[in-house]
Amino acid sequence: MFPTGFVSHDCFKNSFVSVEPIVSSSSLPYLTIHFNFSIVQQFWYIRPNDQASVYRGGIREDCSTKSTQIINHLSDTMLYEKLDHALSQVFMQFKDEFEDQQHVIVEQTTRKLLSITTTEMSEVCVDVELQIDHYCDSRILLALEESSTVDGMVPASESSIELLEPMEADERNSNDDCSVCLDELGEETDVLRLPCSHMFHAECITKWLQNSHYCPLCRFQMPTD
Repeated sequence: MFPTGFVSHDCFKNSFVSVEPIVSSSSLPYLTIHFNFSIVQQFWYIRPNDQASVYRGGIREDCSTKSTQIINHLSDTMLYEKLDHALSQVFMQFKDEFEDQQHVIVEQTTRKLLSITTTEMSEVCVDVELQIDHYCDSRILLALEESSTVDGMVPASESSIELLEPMEADERNSNDDCSVCLDELGEETDVLRLPCSHMFHAECITKWLQNSHYCPLCRFQMPTD
């Protein structure tokens, strides 16, 4: 849930895994792994003129009320595969939040387990924290506000926006700037091309055209309702 008045333009995820042994004794050569999950959502405001981002607050959620136990033999060479399978079952409850982080979490967990596991160790606790940073870009907001103040401004039709051509990484110059947010188009972001051939970040030009049917660069007119 976003703070009141917060508009998310970008979202970045990072997973942090910590592994701690649980003091216990066992004569069996098995390791019991307990998993606990939490999500920390942080909200940032990107100010204009390249000033530092401002932190707007955070929300912490505990995703599971009890641990998930995974039992493995200490000499098991299939540890990675078993962890991956077990986490697939766990993430069914939190698919939207964790699904794209599963590979990273399994990799971190496997590496840390292998570095601390001993024959005397019978239980460990793995805490997984997913940090989601949401960014509200004031440059986009300012551009939209400026476009909406022009007399006679009419949004482009939804159908014309949906038909905009997506550009693959090899079809664009990643060093070119998006004239809406003034950042480079880059290779990892989604880019759309208008019929006039000008290219913009997909999210930027979509928000722009929902307020104005003109191309921000050449004033080409998109269809309206």
